[in-house]
Amino acid sequence: FYNSQVTLPNSRMTTAVVDNMGRRHYRRIKEVLGVEYQTKPQQLENFCEGIRELILQHPHTRKDYFHVYFNGYGESSLNILVYCFLACPDWGAELREKHRLLSDIYQLADALNIRFAFPSQTVYVQQNNDQATDTPTLPYTEKLGRNLAKQIAGSTDPLVHNEYAF
Repeated sequence: FYNSQVTLPNSRMTTAVVDNMGRRHYRRIKEVLGVEYQTKPQQLENFCEGIRELILQHPHTRKDYFHVYFNGYGESSLNILVYCFLACPDWGAELREKHRLLSDIYQLADALNIRFAFPSQTVYVQQNNDQATDTPTLPYTEKLGRNLAKQIAGSTDPLVHNEYAF
């Protein structure tokens, strides 16, 4: 890689482990896509499903092992993990096919009106007034959060994780 000469004694070659990166069948892609917090849950699910389909349709992706999931709440974004493999003979082909897949994901985001996030901060300025605010709040009850969680978790909506119940 550095166009240098490496000398290795034969005695070390007999016990050395050689990892020939050029002989790999698959090359890994691991991307974290950050989308804006204003993204609706259904948009997020449609985007993940669309990316999964892009991976299935892409001519150089491994079809039997990949993951695309909403994976975390970042400081400035909702994070989606895209983890897949490309079947490419060399680095040039890997770069070309990764470019193609990422460009397709970008087009999908545009079609679904998904906006990618960038690091940002919001500053709230509040004046000290003795007047009560007009912001409506849910009444506090000990069971409100539990009841809502039971409805969400018990839903048959495909957004919910019931397909993975143990």
